[in-house]
Formats: sequence, C-alpha cells, structure tokens
Amino acid sequence: MNVKIFDLERDHGEIKEQLVETFKDLISAGEYVLGSKTEAFERDFASYLGVKYAIGVNSGTDALKIAGLSLGLKPGDKIITTPNTYISTVMSLSVHGIKPVFTDIELDTYNMDPAKLEETLSVEQGVKLCIPVHLYGHPCPMDEIIGICRRFGVKIMEDACQAHGAMYKDRKVGTFGDASAFSFYPTKNLGCYGDGGMVVTDSSEVAEHARMLRIYGQEGKHIHVIEGFNSRLDEMQAALLKVKLPFLDRWNKKRRHIAWLYTRELIDTPVVLPQEESWAYHVYHLYVIRTEKRDGLMEFLRKRGVTTLIHYPTPIHLQRVYDHLGYKRGAFPNAEKAAEEILSLPMYPSLTEDEVMYVASSIREFYGL
Repeated sequence: MNVKIFDLERDHGEIKEQLVETFKDLISAGEYVLGSKTEAFERDFASYLGVKYAIGVNSGTDALKIAGLSLGLKPGDKIITTPNTYISTVMSLSVHGIKPVFTDIELDTYNMDPAKLEETLSVEQGVKLCIPVHLYGHPCPMDEIIGICRRFGVKIMEDACQAHGAMYKDRKVGTFGDASAFSFYPTKNLGCYGDGGMVVTDSSEVAEHARMLRIYGQEGKHIHVIEGFNSRLDEMQAALLKVKLPFLDRWNKKRRHIAWLYTRELIDTPVVLPQEESWAYHVYHLYVIRTEKRDGLMEFLRKRGVTTLIHYPTPIHLQRVYDHLGYKRGAFPNAEKAAEEILSLPMYPSLTEDEVMYVASSIREFYGL
C-alpha cells in the first residue's frame, strides 16, 4: 500500500464541482484582485473566528510580516517566540531589522512554555512582541502567556498558520492576540490553490494599517502615505477558500478521528504520541510522533510505501542564517530534543481507516510488536 503524507486531490473530491463552477464564474466576472470575492471571504473568515477584521494577503509569511509591522514594530525592536517553528515566523520580521529572541517549549505539546517565557522576559530587555505558535494545530496556553506579557508590557501576535479552527477553552485561536496571522498554503487545514494568508484583529487601527501595507502603503488610489508592499489575496484564492470554509469544522473532526485511531493503535508502542490538553481542541494539522529511532523508522516506512516528513529538523536558533544571534546548541534543550526525534505521519481528512491501520501496523512491525 502507498500512503501519501498529504492527498489534496482526494481531499477536494467532494467539492470539486463547486470549485469548478466558482472558477468559471470568476473568469466571467473579470475581477481578479481585491474585489468582491476577497471582501466576501474576509467577512466570512472574520465571522467564523469571531473577530472584527480580516485582511487578506498573499501568504502566511506576509500575514506575519504585515501584522507585526501594523502593531508598530520598528528596526531594532525585539520579538520573542519558540525556535521549533517554520522559519517564516521569525524571518518575516527579522528581514526588516527586527531581532528574534527565543524561549523553549513544553515537550508535551511542542508549544511555548509559559515558565520559560517569563524567565526569558525577566532578563531580556526591549522585547516588544510575543509570537506564540499554535504548532501542529494544538493551541498554546493563552491565559498564562497573556498574563505574563501584560506584566512585561509586551504585545501578542498569534501565529495560527497551522491552527484553523483550533480552540483554547472553547474560543478559537487567532482571537486572543493584538493581531494574528493565518496561512492558506495548500496543505493547511484550510488551504487554497497557491499561496494566501490573512491578518485578523479587533483593532480598527491595526486593520487600517494592514490594508495600507498590503497595497503599497495606499490610503486611497494613488495616495501613498507609508511604504508598503504588494501583498494581496487574489480573487481566485478568496473565492475558492469561501467555498471551502463551511467544510472546515467537518474536516477538522475527521482529522481528530484519524488522530484517535492512530493513538488507539500506537498507545502501547515505544513512540511518544501527541498530547491534547484538557482545555484544548486540537485540529491536527499534523500528527507528530517522537522516537529516538526516528531516522530508522522513517526509512522503514518509506520502504513500506508510507511517506513521512519532519516538521522541523533544525531549530531556528541553529540555522546558519541566525548564527549572528549567538545561540549555541544546548540553548533550548526541549526544542532541540524534539527536532531530533519528531516524525509527521500521514494526516488529511480523506485518509482512510485502512490506510491508518496500515501505517500503524507498519510502525508496530518496526518495533517487533
């Protein structure tokens, strides 16, 4: 059996006709950039989350960049986040002269450790923004993070790029920060057919600034009041995402069922399984296990026709591009341990139970169980 890590063609099968008809309508309308389809999806996505404003941009990376800059970050300011995330969490802002500071994670959820956050902020001066990353679809402990950041006068921008529909204490992530960023990369729980992203906020000031930044700093047509970018969620992506949004919660439930099956079948194996805190609603963008025999297991599964990936093999503080920050191996032991042991198993809504059982039985076979 061959089991893909993702299968977008199969995932989209049930809505293919709607997508095709929407695409045909879009071609006939002749409106392709910042038109009615983008405005409609922005309204729908804001309503889905329960926030006032949603601003479509051309990628999750740009959502992080534009959200951070809209919160007033300037060259020389510092941001704090975890090192076991995709590099765009940091690079989206460091390329503008903003300095990253890192803090370690909890190994149970791979998310920001509030105790380590407080410890770091107590010694690191000048941090303006905290970026908790809801990694793999599991929410961060937002009450603790918010409390700590308030004490230190630090704003919050949630990186919710992997957590569409995830909830912390019955409230959707992306609604706790001063602003938040979402990605619509094709493999995300809500993905488009290219790149796309969204800035969300309850602040009219942040929303206005983000709208200007995404289109060359325009306040009105040909009236440029700040330096900005060309970063627009195009009409095609917005229209297709609007079709998909009503299916998101159902697809997340399918992901949760698949995760339950994996856990049931692997609970008695030596691998460390994903955890879900009692206050969390995990949407399993990825189902990530951990094992000291990661590389051997990955190769064994490859030979059995099962594709796996590592998200992410090198923590950001050990990437060559950030050598100048001065971090050394051992600085963040939990993040480093995770990077050496994590393995992402196939996870997508249309994954079948037979495929899950095949992956699980292959893992059991690797361990001689």
